[in-house]
Amino acid sequence: MIKKIYLDMDGVLTDFDKRYFELFEMKSSEAERKNKEKSKNWDHFVETKQFETLEWFPGAQELLEYVWTLKVPIEILSSTGGPKYHGEVREQKKFWLRSNDLWYETNIVPGRRIKRFFSYKGNVLIDDTQDVVEEFNQYSGQAILHRDVKETIKTLESLLNK
Repeated sequence: MIKKIYLDMDGVLTDFDKRYFELFEMKSSEAERKNKEKSKNWDHFVETKQFETLEWFPGAQELLEYVWTLKVPIEILSSTGGPKYHGEVREQKKFWLRSNDLWYETNIVPGRRIKRFFSYKGNVLIDDTQDVVEEFNQYSGQAILHRDVKETIKTLESLLNK
């Protein structure tokens, strides 16, 4: 039984990777391997308020329409990438949500590892990050690794039928 659904933003609702590549001509995962590069790029990304203007992730609106029909509480659970810019990124993400008329309860945490503290029996997290999904699943919740909206919906349907 699903009691609550948490939706990640970057990679589920918003297309962070597309914007990152447009700005820096590299994937964010490449920049992570070059830590110095990530820091410079990250500073620019946040300081120019890129989170406020991200495009919808492909299939995000379809996913939102589907989860709405389930009649269970829906909340946002997203990370700001760490404490350095936590306040700024949190406000930019909230701005994006409100600008797109999404008024769900919003949990913006200062690091992805904190998402595990939302893992309780019956809670489902839809997230695009493998280690976040694994950690959420290690606790009492159920996380779905989001890559494709059709597959995510199919997984949600199987959880409902359990």
